[in-house]
Amino acid sequence: MSTFAMTRGWMAVCMVVMAGACGGANPDVTVFDAGTTDAPGFYRSIPVTLNRDLDVLFLVDNSGSMLAEQQQLTANFPGFINVIQQVPGGLPNIHLGVLSSNVGAAGAQSVPGCPPAGDDGNLLTGPPGNTCSTQFGLTGSFISDIAQSNGSRMRNHTGALDGLFTCMASLGTSGCGYEMHLESMYRALQPGKNPGFLRTAAHLAVIILADEDDCSTEMGAMFGDPNAGISSQLGPRTSFRCHEFGVRCQNDPNPRTLGPKTGCAPDTASQYMYEVQRYVDFLRNLKQPGAGAEVVVAGIIGNFDRASGSLMVGPDRRTNDPNLPEVVRSCFTRDPNDPDDGASPPVRIGAFLSAFRRGTQHTVCNDNLSNALIDVGTAIKNAIGNPCIDAVLADENPAMAGLQPTCTVVDVVNPDAPNRAETPVPACESAVQTGTCTPGSAATPCWCLRPDVARCPPSTSNPSSYALEVFRAGATPPAGAVVEVFCRVP
Repeated sequence: MSTFAMTRGWMAVCMVVMAGACGGANPDVTVFDAGTTDAPGFYRSIPVTLNRDLDVLFLVDNSGSMLAEQQQLTANFPGFINVIQQVPGGLPNIHLGVLSSNVGAAGAQSVPGCPPAGDDGNLLTGPPGNTCSTQFGLTGSFISDIAQSNGSRMRNHTGALDGLFTCMASLGTSGCGYEMHLESMYRALQPGKNPGFLRTAAHLAVIILADEDDCSTEMGAMFGDPNAGISSQLGPRTSFRCHEFGVRCQNDPNPRTLGPKTGCAPDTASQYMYEVQRYVDFLRNLKQPGAGAEVVVAGIIGNFDRASGSLMVGPDRRTNDPNLPEVVRSCFTRDPNDPDDGASPPVRIGAFLSAFRRGTQHTVCNDNLSNALIDVGTAIKNAIGNPCIDAVLADENPAMAGLQPTCTVVDVVNPDAPNRAETPVPACESAVQTGTCTPGSAATPCWCLRPDVARCPPSTSNPSSYALEVFRAGATPPAGAVVEVFCRVP
């Protein structure tokens, strides 16, 4: 059995369960029980070679109920960027684009508020008629901020980054009410679309801000029959059609029946809507495994327990009409009596996020999205390369001065592939050092922990600012290799 066989097997399950089930919202920093013979511990996967190129795509729901959420996004964006700036070397070579959830109604004509193609996956520089480009000197359809060899940065804008993003991401609330988040992303990242934004060798982060589930529809016929009633084939033309034809619950022959539902998951045989797997496969295939470019996906969305698949169908919240069924909101921010407050269970979006090793989910129903955006920034920081030991570690010999940690460190080639290969790395003569990691008398590859305040600012989880360092003895690991570290915690 490999060194990490037990811990990695548990962690794979943890990734699917999503945020909170494994002791934290960040799936790359997980407190867990690795097995009957192991104490709880800290795990992290750290790329050996730092890839500082990062493409970030914010997918912002611009339907009628999203004003407060957009304001929270832009107000807390500085905290997101502050975390990203903590990667080694500071702010990565970043491309940052903004996208709406509006791609119309799958070509259907005369659907109120839904032009046939909507924004069609085009990157946006603000709401219709905006002046962001003029106000901030932006050239092009996305933000570009790239480090130069002389220490300067080449930017395609003149104003402050957070101010520009606030202008760009304030998309307004005039978008189509049938939000096709995944289809919009799919169109935006097609070859030839939004030229220059997507770089083959860059990390890619897709961040979805939404209060309703995905309604990526293949056939405009789903939006036909505008005057249909509860007994018609399509049912009333409301957002409930997105649920009825995109989600399947257990023992639920009539989705329009009011009441609790369980075992709800994306419908893999819908006659109208695209399967979620279409978008999972597409995004995965944008990056070659082992090439050193990761995909990070994050959702700031409604609440949904994927384990039980539970949700509620009730009467329309505005009219209380039982002949207009809708999925009951799963969380609220301010006022449950406000029809624009809260968010619906994200069955399809949640399934999409959980399909990725670096996928995170956060609630949009907090009155402050600061923690969510900091956690998303941390997930991206981890993908690029985060050596910080963000846990208070167990001291295996308190009688000795200083910390005596118990950690397992492994070099891994092809970490996500069947031909995964592991090489254990021993601890240096002193496992905790204050300066650059030195091997001692052996002078062979080894690891140590040392304070690194610049990369790992002191925090409750890491008061000593410890970072992992590996002394390589002149050897260069293969491209795409990672270091996996597991340390015991109290």
